[in-house]
Amino acid sequence: MSPRLSSIIGWTCAILVAAFNLFAAVMKLIPVTTGSPAEEFGRRLGTAGMEYPLAVLELVIIGLFLLPRTSTVGLVLMAGYLGGALATNLTHGFSSLEALPIYILLVLLAISGWFRNPEINARLLKRPAPSF
Repeated sequence: MSPRLSSIIGWTCAILVAAFNLFAAVMKLIPVTTGSPAEEFGRRLGTAGMEYPLAVLELVIIGLFLLPRTSTVGLVLMAGYLGGALATNLTHGFSSLEALPIYILLVLLAISGWFRNPEINARLLKRPAPSF
Protein backbone atom coordinates (compact mmCIF):
# COMPACT_ATOMS: atom_id res chain seq x y z
CA MET A 1 0.00 0.00 0.00
CA SER A 2 1.34 3.41 -0.91
CA PRO A 3 2.31 5.80 1.88
CA ARG A 4 -0.12 8.40 0.51
CA LEU A 5 -3.09 6.00 0.68
CA SER A 6 -2.05 4.91 4.19
CA SER A 7 -1.92 8.53 5.25
CA ILE A 8 -5.35 9.27 3.77
CA ILE A 9 -6.92 6.24 5.49
CA GLY A 10 -5.29 7.05 8.83
CA TRP A 11 -6.25 10.72 8.79
CA THR A 12 -9.80 10.04 7.59
CA CYS A 13 -10.42 7.66 10.48
CA ALA A 14 -8.72 10.04 12.93
CA ILE A 15 -10.86 12.97 11.80
CA LEU A 16 -14.05 10.90 12.11
CA VAL A 17 -13.12 9.85 15.66
CA ALA A 18 -12.15 13.40 16.61
CA ALA A 19 -15.31 14.89 15.08
CA PHE A 20 -17.58 12.52 16.98
CA ASN A 21 -15.75 13.15 20.24
CA LEU A 22 -15.73 16.91 19.63
CA PHE A 23 -19.51 16.79 19.17
CA ALA A 24 -19.86 14.80 22.40
CA ALA A 25 -17.62 17.25 24.29
CA VAL A 26 -19.55 20.28 23.03
CA MET A 27 -22.84 18.64 23.99
CA LYS A 28 -21.48 18.14 27.51
CA LEU A 29 -20.76 21.88 27.73
CA ILE A 30 -24.33 22.90 26.86
CA PRO A 31 -26.41 23.48 30.02
CA VAL A 32 -29.09 20.87 30.63
CA THR A 33 -32.58 21.92 31.70
CA THR A 34 -34.26 20.19 34.60
CA GLY A 35 -36.50 17.33 33.55
CA SER A 36 -35.09 17.10 30.03
CA PRO A 37 -34.22 13.79 28.31
CA ALA A 38 -30.53 14.80 28.47
CA GLU A 39 -30.73 15.08 32.25
CA GLU A 40 -32.42 11.69 32.48
CA PHE A 41 -29.74 10.18 30.23
CA GLY A 42 -26.96 11.60 32.44
CA ARG A 43 -28.67 10.31 35.56
CA ARG A 44 -29.15 6.86 33.98
CA LEU A 45 -25.51 6.80 32.91
CA GLY A 46 -24.29 7.99 36.31
CA THR A 47 -22.43 11.04 34.98
CA ALA A 48 -24.80 13.77 36.20
CA GLY A 49 -22.76 16.69 37.52
CA MET A 50 -19.53 15.57 35.84
CA GLU A 51 -20.23 16.96 32.38
CA TYR A 52 -17.78 19.88 32.44
CA PRO A 53 -14.73 17.93 33.68
CA LEU A 54 -15.47 15.15 31.18
CA ALA A 55 -15.78 17.68 28.36
CA VAL A 56 -12.45 19.31 29.23
CA LEU A 57 -10.78 15.90 29.46
CA GLU A 58 -12.24 14.90 26.12
CA LEU A 59 -11.06 18.13 24.46
CA VAL A 60 -7.51 17.63 25.78
CA ILE A 61 -7.46 14.03 24.52
CA ILE A 62 -8.74 15.13 21.10
CA GLY A 63 -5.95 17.72 20.88
CA LEU A 64 -3.28 15.18 21.83
CA PHE A 65 -4.74 12.65 19.38
CA LEU A 66 -4.77 15.03 16.39
CA LEU A 67 -1.31 16.54 16.87
CA PRO A 68 1.15 14.30 15.00
CA ARG A 69 3.86 14.73 17.63
CA THR A 70 1.59 13.54 20.47
CA SER A 71 -0.66 11.21 18.48
CA THR A 72 0.63 8.04 20.15
CA VAL A 73 -0.16 9.35 23.63
CA GLY A 74 -3.50 10.65 22.36
CA LEU A 75 -4.28 7.28 20.80
CA VAL A 76 -3.68 5.46 24.07
CA LEU A 77 -5.70 8.02 26.06
CA MET A 78 -8.53 7.97 23.50
CA ALA A 79 -8.65 4.16 23.63
CA GLY A 80 -8.83 4.32 27.42
CA TYR A 81 -11.53 6.99 27.36
CA LEU A 82 -13.67 5.14 24.82
CA GLY A 83 -13.11 1.84 26.63
CA GLY A 84 -14.29 3.45 29.85
CA ALA A 85 -17.31 4.92 28.08
CA LEU A 86 -18.18 1.50 26.69
CA ALA A 87 -17.77 -0.16 30.09
CA THR A 88 -19.92 2.52 31.72
CA ASN A 89 -22.65 2.05 29.12
CA LEU A 90 -22.67 -1.72 29.43
CA THR A 91 -22.62 -1.75 33.25
CA HIS A 92 -25.45 0.77 33.55
CA GLY A 93 -28.05 -1.23 31.68
CA PHE A 94 -27.51 -0.07 28.12
CA SER A 95 -27.65 -2.76 25.44
CA SER A 96 -24.83 -3.51 23.02
CA LEU A 97 -26.95 -1.98 20.27
CA GLU A 98 -27.20 1.29 22.20
CA ALA A 99 -23.40 1.23 22.59
CA LEU A 100 -22.86 0.53 18.87
CA PRO A 101 -21.44 4.02 18.15
CA ILE A 102 -18.69 3.39 20.69
CA TYR A 103 -17.84 0.06 19.06
CA ILE A 104 -17.63 1.81 15.69
CA LEU A 105 -15.39 4.53 17.15
CA LEU A 106 -13.07 1.92 18.65
CA VAL A 107 -12.74 0.20 15.26
CA LEU A 108 -12.03 3.54 13.55
CA LEU A 109 -9.53 4.35 16.30
CA ALA A 110 -7.73 1.04 15.73
CA ILE A 111 -7.57 1.65 11.97
CA SER A 112 -6.30 5.17 12.56
CA GLY A 113 -3.65 3.91 14.98
CA TRP A 114 -2.51 1.24 12.54
CA PHE A 115 -1.88 3.75 9.75
CA ARG A 116 -0.84 6.85 11.74
CA ASN A 117 1.39 5.29 14.42
CA PRO A 118 3.88 2.85 12.87
CA GLU A 119 5.89 2.71 16.12
CA ILE A 120 2.96 0.99 17.82
CA ASN A 121 2.77 -1.55 14.99
CA ALA A 122 6.48 -2.23 15.37
CA ARG A 123 6.07 -2.93 19.08
CA LEU A 124 3.00 -5.12 18.60
CA LEU A 125 4.58 -7.12 15.78
CA LYS A 126 8.01 -7.23 17.49
CA ARG A 127 9.77 -5.54 14.58
CA PRO A 128 12.39 -2.81 14.66
CA ALA A 129 10.88 0.65 15.07
CA PRO A 130 10.77 2.71 11.87
CA SER A 131 13.24 5.55 11.60
CA PHE A 132 11.93 9.02 11.02
